[in-house]
Amino acid sequence: MTKPLPNFELLKKLWIGSLLTGSLVFAGGIVYWRQILHPELVTIVILFAVSAIAFSALFFFVCRVVAPRLADFVVDEETKVEGPTVKMTTTIAASGDARLDRWVKRYVFTRNLFGMAVIPLLILGGLFLFA
Repeated sequence: MTKPLPNFELLKKLWIGSLLTGSLVFAGGIVYWRQILHPELVTIVILFAVSAIAFSALFFFVCRVVAPRLADFVVDEETKVEGPTVKMTTTIAASGDARLDRWVKRYVFTRNLFGMAVIPLLILGGLFLFA
């Protein structure tokens, strides 16, 4: 018995809502920290990281609840450190449905974005507070 396809309309609404949330976090931070007239690079980068985390965390964690089947298509993950470069490779299984494959790729992208945004945010936050 095959598992049913996820609700693509719900995923689309979640994607748009997550993008809007990330944008609102960024815009709200710009206004709150008064970065419009006198922008500071570190603050802008921190706000960008926070908005990326808000976007990716909302999409990824809600997907885990409403479409847990997307995670079933992740076959293998590999992280290689080659000097100063870190390469992340995620292998996904093709489902045969183009729409489902697109949503699996978006799911993997947001999951990786969440992981990649947290560490730089901590580093930049430390620079912001102690530099």
